[in-house]
Amino acid sequence: MNGRILIISHMYPNPVNPMAGIFVHNQAKALKREGAEVSVVVPVPSFPFYPKWKGYRQLPKKTEKDGIAVYYVPTRMIPGGFFFQRYGKYYTKALRKAVEEIHKAFPFDLIHCHTIYPDGYAGGELKKIWKVPVVSTIHGSDIMLYPKRKRSVYEQTLRALKENDLVITVSDRLKEEAEKMHPGLAAKTVYNGFDPEKFRPMDRLEARERLGLNGEQKILLFVGNLYPVKGVSYLLEAFSRIRRESRDIHLYLIGDGPLRPRLEKQAEESGLSEAVTFLGKKPYAEIPDWINSADVMVLTSLSEGLPSILLESMGCGRPMVATDVGGIKEILQDGKTGLLAPAKDVDKIAGCLRKILIDDPSLIATMGKNALDASRALTWSENARTTLQIYTSLTERKSL
Repeated sequence: MNGRILIISHMYPNPVNPMAGIFVHNQAKALKREGAEVSVVVPVPSFPFYPKWKGYRQLPKKTEKDGIAVYYVPTRMIPGGFFFQRYGKYYTKALRKAVEEIHKAFPFDLIHCHTIYPDGYAGGELKKIWKVPVVSTIHGSDIMLYPKRKRSVYEQTLRALKENDLVITVSDRLKEEAEKMHPGLAAKTVYNGFDPEKFRPMDRLEARERLGLNGEQKILLFVGNLYPVKGVSYLLEAFSRIRRESRDIHLYLIGDGPLRPRLEKQAEESGLSEAVTFLGKKPYAEIPDWINSADVMVLTSLSEGLPSILLESMGCGRPMVATDVGGIKEILQDGKTGLLAPAKDVDKIAGCLRKILIDDPSLIATMGKNALDASRALTWSENARTTLQIYTSLTERKSL
């Protein structure tokens, strides 16, 4: 399909938060490379005088990112996520007017939303105006967490599932959860991808030299937001156990979030100050070097869809120790490309770390090679081709 696709995503990267939803932008670029015309509408927070959102008020109405037109639309949101159950209607109201203007210059053939609520809810309402198919991608929390917090969010998520012509899920686990909410749902799993030109194997010592890291120590690397759902407190507790057995292992954490002060205090109280480094946010362009500098990647989430860092780690030929949540086990082959442990189970997480870092370090190379081999079917190009087939089937059905 070489048609015009309008993407709606509140997660899309922007100058205030350049790492937000980078996977959505990566897919958009891949769709463009495969021949689709793509424009993106980004609902951004709007709340009078709230200082932390000042940067959003300074964003341009329209910009371009890697040849893709991006429109920032100020949208009513409440600090702290209060009144989240109203966001679907807030999004619909803000986007309706903006999309009306965009459609004059870019008469799109299909709308693709990222998250089923609130983006997919708004998409379902907008399709009634422009009479085009609407697809939403479910990424994780939008089906696993948010509908369980409030009945009204559940009801609006269910409405969005019914209004969308097809739902894409980034794992079979998410597809199962969506089908529980709406039996008979038109849904298809399409795994996220990675860019093999950026995320590729590099010499570990050369990567460490570029980053100014110790070439001799074993490095365990976490990349993600410091939010409760990422389970970093369990990681620190597990790491403290294996650190007592081997003093040459260092844990680096890339990412930031509200839990950082508490996690830094936990590391200090556990006697890990010299063994744990909180790096904060890092430019996306640096992440391949950081992955290649590591011996093992780690992710101890309590809930996930399909984390991009897993695919990017595989592309770099690095094994991962991860918790068995969401769609991780659909990609990470336990004992072959990495190791899985139950979420929140500090004993099992520590056992996996001990096995690969202390008891049998030869697994690092073996599992890393297996991960690299398995990654070849998980590129953004593969993702885009499958997604375009979905678009084509929907637009052809619409024209009948």
